[in-house]
Amino acid sequence: MNAEERLRRILAAEAESVDVAPDALEVIRARVARRRARWWRGWLPRGAALLSFAGGGAVVAAATVVAFFVGTHHPAPPPQIPGGSAPAVAKVPVYFAGTTGLGLRLYREYHPPSPDADLVSRTRTALAAMFDPNGAADPDYRTLWPAGVTVRAVQIAGDTVTVDLAGVPVTPPGDEATVGMAREQLVWTATAASGTTRMKLLLDGHGVARLWGMADLDAPLQRGNRPDVLAPVWLIDPQQGATVGHTVTVYVAGIVPDATVRVRVRGANGAVLDERSVPLSAGAPQQGEARLQLSLPSGRYTVEAYVLAPDGRTERYLDDHQVTVG
Repeated sequence: MNAEERLRRILAAEAESVDVAPDALEVIRARVARRRARWWRGWLPRGAALLSFAGGGAVVAAATVVAFFVGTHHPAPPPQIPGGSAPAVAKVPVYFAGTTGLGLRLYREYHPPSPDADLVSRTRTALAAMFDPNGAADPDYRTLWPAGVTVRAVQIAGDTVTVDLAGVPVTPPGDEATVGMAREQLVWTATAASGTTRMKLLLDGHGVARLWGMADLDAPLQRGNRPDVLAPVWLIDPQQGATVGHTVTVYVAGIVPDATVRVRVRGANGAVLDERSVPLSAGAPQQGEARLQLSLPSGRYTVEAYVLAPDGRTERYLDDHQVTVG
C-alpha cells in the first residue's frame, strides 16, 4: 500500500466519525450572517473626525451621513430558520435501539438543545433523552438502559468525553447482546453530541473496570464498527411526528451492499403514492447517504425506507416515520 492509499483510508475513516445534522447547512448560514453583522457594526465610524475632500460642504454632508447611521443603528436581528421564528441552533444526535433482521441495532434521532448550549450542556441533553424511557420520538425505537439512570457530570478534554452516571443498577438490562448494544448506545450518543471520539465512564464519581460483564471499562471506550452497530437502513429526515412544508426533503442512509435504498410514501389511508429506488453515496461496509425532494399536498403521510432482498420481492430493514404536510 503506497502513501497516497494510506492517506486516503485515514481521511475516509475520519469522515465516517463525523455526525452531520440535517439542519447543519442552516446553522452554518446563521453563523455566517452573525459574523457579517458584527463586522458591519464594527466598521461603521464612531464619532471619528472625517476628512474633507471637497471643502466644508463635503464635510457637512459626510457628517450628516455618519450621524444618520450612528443615530438610527439597531442591533441586527438574530438569523432566522426558514419557516421558523427562533435562531438556528444545531440539534443534538441521540442514538436509540431498534429491532432489525440482524437483531438489535442503533438508529439516530436529532433533538433540540437549549439555545446557545455549549458542548457539555448539549451532551447532557443528548444523554438525558437517551436514558428517558419515553425519549425517542419514533415508537419503534427505545433505550436499552434501565429507568432511573441519570447523568451526574460531563467533562470534555481533547478527544475524550467523561460521563459520570448515577442510579445504574447492578442487574444487567438483558442478555449479552443487549448489554453490548447498550454500551454502544451510550458511547455513540456521548461522542456524537460532544464531538469527541472516545468516552470514559464513571459511576457515582468513581472509575469502573467492569459493569454487567463488560470488561476494560476503566480505559476510554470507542465506537464499535458501523456494520455491527448501526441499523442497515435509516430514515433520517423527516423525523417522526414532524410537520413539514409541501416540498419534503427525504434524507436516507444505509449500509447495504448494492448502495441502493427504496423510498415509499403512503397516504393516510395506507395507499402507496410514490415509490422509487434511491442510489446511495457508498455501499457496505460504508454508510452511504442520499437526499431527494418530493412535492406533497397537505395531509398526513408515512414515509418508508427499506431494501429488497436478493429475490427482489422481500422487504428488509424497514424504517418508517409518520409526518404531516401543511
